[in-house]
Amino acid sequence: MRVSEVLRESLVSEGVEYYFTVYAEHTLRFIIDTELVGRPKSINTAYEPGAGFMGVIYSRVSGRVGVCVFAGGPGVLGAVNPIAMAYVESDPLVVIATTPPRNIVYKNCLHAFPNDTDQLEVFRSITKRQFRITTPTYVGQILSKAFNTALSGRPGPVYVEIPADVFDEVVDEFTYLKLPISKPTPPDEVVDEVIKLLMNSKRPVILAGRGVTISGAESELLAVAELFDAPVCTTIMGKGIIPPTHPLYGGIAAGNLGDLVAEELLSNADLVLAIGVRFSQMGTGRYSMKISGNLIHVNVSADEFGRVFKPLLAIEADAKEFLTKLLMIARREGIKRFSRGSSELLSKLWEEVKSLVSTEAVSKGDVIESWEVIKVLREVFDEDTVFVGDVGAHRIETFTMPVYKPKTYIVTTSYVSMGMGVPGAIAAKLAKKDSKVVGVVGDGGFLMTGLEVVTAVRYNIPVVIVVFNDSAYRVLRIYEKVSYGTDITYKLPNVNFCELAKSLGAYGVRIERRDELRRGIEDAVGLAKDKPVVVDVVVNPESIPLPMRRLYKANYVSEIKK
Repeated sequence: MRVSEVLRESLVSEGVEYYFTVYAEHTLRFIIDTELVGRPKSINTAYEPGAGFMGVIYSRVSGRVGVCVFAGGPGVLGAVNPIAMAYVESDPLVVIATTPPRNIVYKNCLHAFPNDTDQLEVFRSITKRQFRITTPTYVGQILSKAFNTALSGRPGPVYVEIPADVFDEVVDEFTYLKLPISKPTPPDEVVDEVIKLLMNSKRPVILAGRGVTISGAESELLAVAELFDAPVCTTIMGKGIIPPTHPLYGGIAAGNLGDLVAEELLSNADLVLAIGVRFSQMGTGRYSMKISGNLIHVNVSADEFGRVFKPLLAIEADAKEFLTKLLMIARREGIKRFSRGSSELLSKLWEEVKSLVSTEAVSKGDVIESWEVIKVLREVFDEDTVFVGDVGAHRIETFTMPVYKPKTYIVTTSYVSMGMGVPGAIAAKLAKKDSKVVGVVGDGGFLMTGLEVVTAVRYNIPVVIVVFNDSAYRVLRIYEKVSYGTDITYKLPNVNFCELAKSLGAYGVRIERRDELRRGIEDAVGLAKDKPVVVDVVVNPESIPLPMRRLYKANYVSEIKK
């Protein structure tokens, strides 16, 4: 059995359905062996950053480890950005990369570094662990350890390196042993203390972050909230943990970039139980979030404690482990369901902010506002639809968009890398075949990785890519105007993305007027049966996203005063 076949069967043993790659000389032996058998299925992308983003977003939507296979040198280094994003934002990813064949590695061969360990060293600071396969006997063991490491504790990427000639070496016997996943569990006495604090609190609020979704603890979190009658706010990346229709829903907590209700709740709470939260710059509305009272911070990584807010209690624990133990102890101690009148308070707060929010959503002139596009998208697409947001003003418009289910809203608020939208939407569709998938992409993000539309065409992946076309880096324009009082760096070329999409083999729809918006989006839904659709929506480059208007005290760029 060749090492390439051992590697293939190891991935199959881990339940890997797809791996993301760019076909290359040094990976051909492995690619051919997987293609001949048909498992795992290779997705041959246009460019390595696209493959990397697909691996990351596939993991987020499927809840499984994403897998990427790259040639060395320009191949794997092309994917450094999405790998770093996986490291910062806790996405389990296994990256397999080649080095040149050992017999020519020092002969200035292609894809080679001057020293044999140079490539591996690049990934030491952006992956949880690094492995190098040099002995065929240990391929299965190393892969098993790689998957275990990617999932244990705080999830993240793992780097596995293999000289290209090792693929052809032979292994006499193959066995594969999956290792158990370890998650940090809190001590009983610490959970007891949390319960006492919750019981003695008058105005407790739960703040749920993406860590809750990563651990699959949504039902446990709602059970705790209902037991203590505590409102639940979520972070931006935690959207969908609790549906907006739930009586304890407290909105998106992101300071001035979030919901007014969440801001009111956190500002007046005497106890905040934050679970699976990082408190990032963007996630706190550029640190405009206010937390009053005591903070209990539960996170799978102790590295997150005290970075922004100093906690009364810092608990290193997996969200599901913590919440499960809390419910178990509460049941054991016979704690009865609390009644604090939270649902009535929340109903009143939501009613009060409704009229205020409606005054912000006012159109200016004939040009479509980006918030109007988001509103129509939410109305046209069902609750199971997965939205993948690239970085930009359009993504900020989605911060307060209703999201009803976990893993249906995929954005970045920590690493904040542009370019994830188009490849991410493709990967999301592969992970969730029966759901509609919408890529919410700015023209700047599309210009980075939009050619991955070709990948969707190649594999008949019917995603809808909505491009917010304002010929600008609009967020950069706003920041420049606020910080420097100038208008210099933001301009982008005027591109017709509808025609570009058609030239790539996709469907294209262009929307330039408000009265075309809903019908154009609905037409795109109808077209997205057998291949991707790119919807090119011309939007107002002057508009400031609704969540940012309180932050900068202006509705349009022209109103900003330095």
